[in-house]
Amino acid sequence: MATLEELAEIQTVSPGATEMREAGQVYIHLPTLALPEGCEPNRLEALLCLSSHSGYSTRLFLSQPIPARGKNWTSHCIFAKGWHTWSWNNVPANIPPIEILVEHLRGLQ
Repeated sequence: MATLEELAEIQTVSPGATEMREAGQVYIHLPTLALPEGCEPNRLEALLCLSSHSGYSTRLFLSQPIPARGKNWTSHCIFAKGWHTWSWNNVPANIPPIEILVEHLRGLQ
């Protein structure tokens, strides 16, 4: 769960970001997230999972895969919508959410 201050910090990079819950998981919905340089598209809707999901300590899900970036893309149904993520592990859940986000975005550089 993100504090109000942590959510406000995330909102500086994705205005309108909100916390959501499903099946015991806490997510931060990012309506528009700028991706690292070279990603196409360069902005997507995303979900940041702040806890363990599908064998990973935290996850970043995108509204579509970035074929030229990341490896081993998988699809997941969350909030009755298809989301995509790549194999990028060991981003700990005990750091601030903005740092979790930054570490996941490194996996797309």
